[in-house]
Amino acid sequence: MAVSRRDLRALTGKAEQDLTPSPAASAAILPFKRERGRPDIAFENLTATLEEETGILWAEMHHLERACFTRPLMRDGRQFQLYLKRLYQGAGVEEMPFRYLAWVSRAKGAWSLGGDLSVFTALIRARDREALRAYAHLSVDVLYDNYRNLELPILTAAVIEGDAVGGGFEAMLTNDFVIAERGAKFGLPEILFNLFPGMGAYSFLRRRVGEVEARRLIEDGRTRSADELHELGLVDIVCEKGEGRDRLRRHVQANPRRFRTELALRRMRNRVEPVTKSELVDIVELWVDLALALDEQDLRRMDCLARHQQRRRAAA
Repeated sequence: MAVSRRDLRALTGKAEQDLTPSPAASAAILPFKRERGRPDIAFENLTATLEEETGILWAEMHHLERACFTRPLMRDGRQFQLYLKRLYQGAGVEEMPFRYLAWVSRAKGAWSLGGDLSVFTALIRARDREALRAYAHLSVDVLYDNYRNLELPILTAAVIEGDAVGGGFEAMLTNDFVIAERGAKFGLPEILFNLFPGMGAYSFLRRRVGEVEARRLIEDGRTRSADELHELGLVDIVCEKGEGRDRLRRHVQANPRRFRTELALRRMRNRVEPVTKSELVDIVELWVDLALALDEQDLRRMDCLARHQQRRRAAA
């Protein structure tokens, strides 16, 4: 049975709006005990469902307003992360009820179309630096914790059943394993309105494909296919439309003995050339400065893409 929002607040002892643990709350984090609860949880914008037979915890983004990272979705995602970290802090591999945290989307044809452009343009026009910074820093918090596997003995996966663009592309890059269905499109369009993807794209890409390729992916503004990203090593498996979730199940069930090895290899890569939180924060500050310098012509281009995000929201 899924944990309710009320149960979550009772567990964490924090108001929904407060997403940063205080020193007192951190000191009171619950020790791991399996009977304290399951990882299933239901939010308005996100639902997590444990599939016990495969060891996959499916995290489904609802995209109720727009097919992008709205502030309500980001807040629910952050609460979800904090819930899992508190519930399973200190757990070993054999104690975890799941091994893979898999991100999927409810919106047809869209995994995530990135940052919430309608919010960006409104905040830029209002010259509201602090609200823009707050959104950007929350994005970094969510992406960095996913990149760090929530400091738990798990692997993360993205099952891309629709387009992953802008911040959606960045979020995809933070996962250990990516399955993409044919027909999905990928791109970093920010350069088209004189901005750049500021929540980690360059940091993650440079470590995966090198500086030259990372710059090309960011600076040419092109849309690419799942097969193209597979050739670059950014997508692990390409499958036919409608087969993404089953393909992850088959991968997990076919390689149960390799999980510890894959987990160790992931930790090795992060140790050799880690992406640090301070690096992401420094870059996102550059992004905020540049965003506030955009002119009205740039903002109108963003408005056009924002309308596309609205059209691609999940069906009610």
